[in-house]
Amino acid sequence: MQIHTGGVYGDKPAAIERFITTYRALPGIIRNRLVIENDERQYALADNLDIHRETGIPLLFDTFHHSIFNNGEELAEAFALFMPTWDGHGVPMMDYSSQHGEKQAGAHTKSIDMADFGAVMAQLGDREVDIMLEIKDKERSALKALEWAKGRA
Repeated sequence: MQIHTGGVYGDKPAAIERFITTYRALPGIIRNRLVIENDERQYALADNLDIHRETGIPLLFDTFHHSIFNNGEELAEAFALFMPTWDGHGVPMMDYSSQHGEKQAGAHTKSIDMADFGAVMAQLGDREVDIMLEIKDKERSALKALEWAKGRA
């Protein structure tokens, strides 16, 4: 189950503590399936890393959200930080999208931007990761991404 960490409610440290307390009270069957994702407004990668250190929750990393809201980590550094949170949980997972050119900041693009995708993949390097496309025309964009990957294999 992939969720955003939640609201801040005027006091992020207190909200983080409430999240941790609530997480610990969840049944194990839920805790074992839950991952948290950074968002574009309130919980950057660094915030979720703090939660991970207390709970062991794996972090699903959203590259697009990170491009909007971060603590100065370059993308390659962010990959190196989030991926170890998956140790013992399987292949690390990340979301990929990019900005819609005609909409407000944070609006997902309709179709994959291959130049941006290529730049993100260059930063990823040879790290193994499960990439989910958060793009409106998912199937068409997935085929473009697969074709791109075949050309580099």
